[in-house]
Amino acid sequence: MKKRYLTIGDFKRNAFIVAAAATMGLTSCDPNTQQTDERTAGTEVPAPDGVITELTEEAPDEWKITDERTTAPGHSMAILKYNDGRVDTLQGLALENQMRDLASNQQQLNQGGFGLSNVLWWSAMGYMAGRMMSPRPAYYANPGVMNNTAAWRQNVQTYRQQATAPRTGQSGYFRGRSSGAGA
Repeated sequence: MKKRYLTIGDFKRNAFIVAAAATMGLTSCDPNTQQTDERTAGTEVPAPDGVITELTEEAPDEWKITDERTTAPGHSMAILKYNDGRVDTLQGLALENQMRDLASNQQQLNQGGFGLSNVLWWSAMGYMAGRMMSPRPAYYANPGVMNNTAAWRQNVQTYRQQATAPRTGQSGYFRGRSSGAGA
C-alpha cells in the first residue's frame, strides 16, 4: 500500500493552514481589552470643518479657484461664478451627487483640462470628497488661495489617519511585550 504524501505546493492544504493561522493569531487574548477600550474612548477625533470653494469661469469652460475658506461641518458648498455674471451654488445633496460622480470618473479627471469638473475635483472640495493627492496649483487663481486651506488639509489628513487606525495596539497576536520576561 502506497502512502500519499502532500507536496509543499498543495494549494487546498496551504490555504487551510493560512486561514487557520490567521483566525487563531489575530483574535484577541488580552484580558485587559475592556480597560484598553475605556482608555481610548476619550480620544475620539472630531470631524474636520467643511469648506467653501469659490470657482470663477474665466473663459467658456475655463475655471479657476478664486477663494477657499473653512466653514462649520455640514455647511460645505461650491460657489460657481459664471463668465456671464450668473452665480450658482452647489450644496447639500446636489454637491454630494456632483462629488460622487467626479470620484467615480477619476481617470478622466487625471487627464487635465480646466473644465468645472477637473477644477472642482482638485480643489479642497475634492480633497474632502476623498482625493488623496495634494492640490494642483495650476487650478488656483494665485498661490495664496491654495495656502488658505493648507492647515485644513493637514487636519483632514490627520482625521483620516486616526479614523482608520486601529482602536488599540495592545491586543491580538502581534501585541508585543514591554519587558523581556514572558508570561
